[in-house]
This record gives sequence, structure tokens and C-alpha cells, in this order.
Amino acid sequence: MSVSRIRVSPETPAEPATTGRRYGGIDSEERQRQRKTKLIAAGLAVFGEQGYHQSTVRDVCKQAALTSRYFYESFDSMEALFRSVYVAVNRELMQTTLMTLAATAPEPEKLSEAALRTFLEFIRQDPHRARVALIDAMNVGESMNLLADKASQDFAHLIAGFMSHMFPKLEAEGRIDFKMLANGLVGANTRIATQWVSTGCQAPLEFVLHNTLTLFRAGIAYVREQENALSQAV
Repeated sequence: MSVSRIRVSPETPAEPATTGRRYGGIDSEERQRQRKTKLIAAGLAVFGEQGYHQSTVRDVCKQAALTSRYFYESFDSMEALFRSVYVAVNRELMQTTLMTLAATAPEPEKLSEAALRTFLEFIRQDPHRARVALIDAMNVGESMNLLADKASQDFAHLIAGFMSHMFPKLEAEGRIDFKMLANGLVGANTRIATQWVSTGCQAPLEFVLHNTLTLFRAGIAYVREQENALSQAV
């Protein structure tokens, strides 16, 4: 492996990168925040193009037009940067999804389609997001596996919350565990999306959406069936 591909740069700063002085009316903390934001954006571009294991501190700093001194000001490793990039991508996806759901009629089928369409469009619009969130996140390390699982749990919690609100009696009666059901749906959706991304999103989005919705609609149909059975039993 050539020196240029070394993952840890020898240029770690020996002293703090900021002095607390103001430049152009911006204090040191704000300048550091701006540099960190640039590094996260650069990390998304670099990881998205090259993959995590082929990317270096030097690559990221070049993309961000910053020296490695400023990299280590905000991150102690490439894995730490990757975690921040992953969190930023998932936060944007969650915010986009919530905005979509807020503008959608409160019906399970319509909410499912709106959320799935938002997800598929989100990853297709920027292949960098797709590679970071669906492919490399599973190959970085144990800490990333835990973070990825937490992100999946957040989306499962969102689904379970909607289902519990719409079918409160089923959960109260112990007929269905919405958290379990939601985790299964999120897992299936992630797997389908990962396979789609691995092919360069060759299949039309509407085709992928139709097939993914099949699982959600089957789940919703079963929930409605259980609700009817509960109503008839009362």
C-alpha cells in the first residue's frame, strides 16, 4: 500500500487549531463548526465515490479544501467522520419522511406509500447517500453496526407509532406486537433497497415501490383482519 493511501495521517496537530480570536466577525467556535460541516459534506462525497475502506484523511481534506490539522480538530479517526456522515444522512431522511407524512392523509396504505416513495427517491437522487447508508455502513465496524441498528429502530418506532395510534385495541389486547411487525417491515425494506442500489438503481422506482408496498399492504391487511375479528368477538 502506498503512503498516499495510509488511513491515518501523521499531521495530527500538536496544539489546538483555534485561538479564540474573531476573524471577520466570526468567533473560533463558529469557525470550527463551519469547518466540521465542510468535512462532513466532503466525507459524504468521498465515501460515496470511493467507499469507506478506500478513503483517507488526505482525500477528505482535499475535497473540503482544509488541512489535516482541521480534520483532527473535529474527528479523531475516519470512522468517527463516517459516523457523523451517516447520522447526517439519516437525520435528513427522517426529517424529509416526517414532512411527507405530515402532508399525507392519515390512512395506513397512503402513509406507507408516501414514506416508501420518499425513501426510494432519497437514495436514488444521491448515490452517495445510498452507498453510505445502505452499503458501507454494514462494513465499517461494530460501533457502526450499533448505530445503523439504532437508525433502523428509529424508523421502526415511527411505523409502530402510527399503527398503535390507528389500531389501539389490537395492541392493548395483545393481538399484535406493532414494534415487532415494524422491525420486520423496515428490515425487508432495507434489504430490497440495498439490492436495488447495488445494481445502480436499474429497475424503475415505481416497480421497486410496487413490490416493496406488497409487504406493507399484506401487513396492513392482516392488521385490519385482526381488528375485525376483535370487533366481532366483543
